[in-house]
Amino acid sequence: MKAAGIPVSRGMALAPAHVVLPWPVFSDEKREFHTPKERQIASVQNAVSSLGTFYTEAANTFYAIGDNTRGDIMVVHNAILHDHALQEEIVRQIRDDYALESAVLRAFRTYSIMISQIDNEYLSQRAADLDDVALRLICTILGRAFPEIRLGDQPVILIAADIPPSVMAGLHAGQVAGVVLTAGGKTSHSAIIAAGLGVPVIVGCEEAQSLIKDGEPVFLDGHSGELHWELLPREVDAFTLMAQRNDRHMEQLSFLAGQPTCTADGTPIQLSANGQDALSCKEINRCGCDGIGLFRTEFLFLDRKVPPSEDEQFFLYQSVVKQMNGRPVTFRTLDMGGDKIIPCFPTEEEANPFMGYRAIRMYLDREDVFTPQIRAILRASAFGKVRIMFPMISNLEEFLSAKGHVLAIQKELSDQGIEYDPQIPIGTMIEVPSAAINADILASHADFVSIGTNDLTQYTLAVDRLNVAVSYLYNHFDPAVIRLIQYTLRSAQQSQKPCSVCGEMASDPLAVPLLLGLGLRHFSVGPGALLRTRKLISLCRLQSCQELASGILRATSAKEVIEQIHRWIPEAYAEWVV
Repeated sequence: MKAAGIPVSRGMALAPAHVVLPWPVFSDEKREFHTPKERQIASVQNAVSSLGTFYTEAANTFYAIGDNTRGDIMVVHNAILHDHALQEEIVRQIRDDYALESAVLRAFRTYSIMISQIDNEYLSQRAADLDDVALRLICTILGRAFPEIRLGDQPVILIAADIPPSVMAGLHAGQVAGVVLTAGGKTSHSAIIAAGLGVPVIVGCEEAQSLIKDGEPVFLDGHSGELHWELLPREVDAFTLMAQRNDRHMEQLSFLAGQPTCTADGTPIQLSANGQDALSCKEINRCGCDGIGLFRTEFLFLDRKVPPSEDEQFFLYQSVVKQMNGRPVTFRTLDMGGDKIIPCFPTEEEANPFMGYRAIRMYLDREDVFTPQIRAILRASAFGKVRIMFPMISNLEEFLSAKGHVLAIQKELSDQGIEYDPQIPIGTMIEVPSAAINADILASHADFVSIGTNDLTQYTLAVDRLNVAVSYLYNHFDPAVIRLIQYTLRSAQQSQKPCSVCGEMASDPLAVPLLLGLGLRHFSVGPGALLRTRKLISLCRLQSCQELASGILRATSAKEVIEQIHRWIPEAYAEWVV
């Protein structure tokens, strides 16, 4: 039998299943009429202090061994624990006669329910962190041991509805061969930590926990997102060979860490990473790259009721810039609106938010948002190479207006004696058809351009990529999308301006040779795709890729484009197309 989930981390594993039992459930309706309320409040305060010490010590332990990912998550959980509004809500619930565990649950769930219902994957996954902290706080208050996962020496594939991030943080690669979460999403902290173990991870595999027996052998394919169980002997043999082949691939990729990126005929290619927080910098540096081609700044805002201050933003941006050790970091200004609902900037409900009031369109009206962020980015530019990039630009007037605002803020900083890079490059995303069609105009005024293929595909084909009913139409191999990419690349080249691709297309094995053939020389991909993309590029010869692209530009459908690519693929390259 098999079930499918959403791939988070590539790889393959054949190992016994370890089905994780549900975590303890406490009542949120239990009333307390006997214990004095002040004593209950004091119990909460003592538990907060004790748990805060636990988080601080755990964070310091992870930082000491260089594990910034898990250390930063402990810091996040400590910040949740000490949130003043949450603590006030717990006290309010106690004074309303709820027992300690019920008061904590009700307070935390007020926030958890609110953000879990928001139509944004990253933000909704923060609900799991709230649940994690709430459960630890309740156990601390009641003097109970917090449930942990006990594993032996043999690596297993963990199968659970979800695993609290703080529990996942205590696991090690030697214990875990893979992770399957029936709930959760790609951006949950549990998924991020699991992926950091270097094992295959999938989420959203709803059937797994109820149908798989603890201890039975299962096969996890982190490339396709498939999980197989009730295996026949011949299936075990076939999956064993597949896993061994995958291990060989992973071993080959490990030798590419820190190596330059170039084609088979020696043409150097820039390979950058997409990032969204300080957690990803460790993996980016481990793999080696030419910088961060897209840093999504909105992730600093998403789970906030109060926007981050200029100084808070500066400290994050400065940290990222310093970690990149002189390699450029491209900060995309806040891309809010559409599917990125940000509680600290409430907006009116729109019938079609993707086409409405979002990104740069909001920024030009909201100096209270725009100015602190630009000031923070400019201040960070004093510590390394920094670039500023505007999202959702649809015409030249928008770009010049946004750029003019940056120039005005630069003058303010100069007048205040604050250091920044006065030559900081200012660029634009190309992600709507009007920007692509006018790429020659935009490229002549911008210092660089970057093609966001996810949105460009969506807007060119008039397809909401989150709508299941029309998702079959969403295809970045559509001839219209390819022609817009080609025109943008050519316009940038004629203006002698750098051009990158930072969408999912940049790491698609079928798209890499096509993009090279169209003239792309700067790829920006997710941290997990860096080494694989470097390998794919190394197997391509430019002249052959150019011949491929020439033929594809005459194709009349996405199907024809994909068929041409499959006919072109050399044997050595085909091994990596999975």
